[in-house]
Amino acid sequence: MKKKILSNWPLKLLSVVIALVIWVIVVNYDNPYKTKTISGIPIEITNDDVITNQNMTYSVVGTQTATIRVTCRRKVAENLSASDFKAVADFSDLYSATNQIPVTITCTSGKVSSDEITQVTQSLEVELEEIVSQKMTVQVNVTGEAATGYTVGDVTCSPASVTVTAPESFLDQVSYVGVDVSVEDASQNVSATATLHFYSPGGSILDTGDIEGLSVTRTEISVEVEILNVKTVNIGYTVTGQDSVADGYQYSGIEIEPSSVDISGRKSVLAEISSLTLPEGELDVTGASEDITKTFDLRDCLPEGVSLVNEDDYTVTVTLKIEKLSTKTFALDLSALTLENLDSSLTLGSEDVTVNVTVEGLEADLEELTEAELSGTADLSGLAAGYHSVTVDVAVPSGFSVVGTVSVRLQLVAVESEEETTESEEAVTTTESSEEETTEAESESPDGEMSDSGE
Repeated sequence: MKKKILSNWPLKLLSVVIALVIWVIVVNYDNPYKTKTISGIPIEITNDDVITNQNMTYSVVGTQTATIRVTCRRKVAENLSASDFKAVADFSDLYSATNQIPVTITCTSGKVSSDEITQVTQSLEVELEEIVSQKMTVQVNVTGEAATGYTVGDVTCSPASVTVTAPESFLDQVSYVGVDVSVEDASQNVSATATLHFYSPGGSILDTGDIEGLSVTRTEISVEVEILNVKTVNIGYTVTGQDSVADGYQYSGIEIEPSSVDISGRKSVLAEISSLTLPEGELDVTGASEDITKTFDLRDCLPEGVSLVNEDDYTVTVTLKIEKLSTKTFALDLSALTLENLDSSLTLGSEDVTVNVTVEGLEADLEELTEAELSGTADLSGLAAGYHSVTVDVAVPSGFSVVGTVSVRLQLVAVESEEETTESEEAVTTTESSEEETTEAESESPDGEMSDSGE
């Protein structure tokens, strides 16, 4: 068997080739019928003014192409393509109940007849929608940062609004209409003409290329962006009633947040502004025994032609600090006092004297206060020798006060004159000489007895 199969194999291969050639000849000669499916035939829409004249628009549901089946001779079918056919959807034949438009397909090349065409696509489905008009304000999106020391002021555009005519479903997607203008590194006013765009709620630009019935009264918008100078100024204030807080308390200062703010305006206007001053009389601490906090709107403090650079940060918070007072007693040496109007005939009996002074102030300040910062003055006019209680006027640094009346007890003694001092010294010398003579006479007596001075 193997020998029979493998023998004469060239003749057997030739037989197969001859059979294939004969089959091809027979098939081409016979040219049988064949059914071919052709898809992707563009559907042409006609008479759509039937819809647009009613202030409506339409959109095609699905693809706007048709499919057919053609049954014809094989040779003809092999040469057929979508370009040989034309599909038409006439709005005049619209079925309003279903929004279906009948599709008519014909062979434009004449290769096949209408009897050989079977339409798979019978109709085109559309969605009808009313076209509405809406007036919309143009919003200018300023991009970039102005040059250092400058900021964006007023922004104007012309026209300020446009009328948009479009399908209602499209307008429902539109958040606003606007243009983009860059002020990058600008130090003077910017003028530009920009193309109008439609923006979604997320801020992205909507594609309008395939929106039927869309029109805008103006697509090119002229924009003017004012560039203003920037200046940083402090918050000015006036605190009243500082010396009239509640007993035992003291006004200790003010806290302002923020303490400065950036303002913008024309250079000539900013040159006259050194600070933004809070309303006078609003910062009063009369009778206060605790901190006072108030909030102010800086927009109420702005002069004409001036605005805040950051309009969202328009509030300033002010805290007036009220603290309870404490006391501390200091012992001052007499050397810390200045004695005024002491009579030249008097002097101090003793300088080993201390003066107790009680000082009132804030606790933190009292901890840092030392005796060296205190001084006192005592007026000794009209005082005679002896002991006296003298009032001392004590001077303390700012922010402190002396509690009560300070006094010191001093001894004043008379100062001896030079004449009195000489007579006293002579008297002492005479007495000493007499005592020496008496002693010598007693030593010369034979019986050792003192002689009578009257003999």
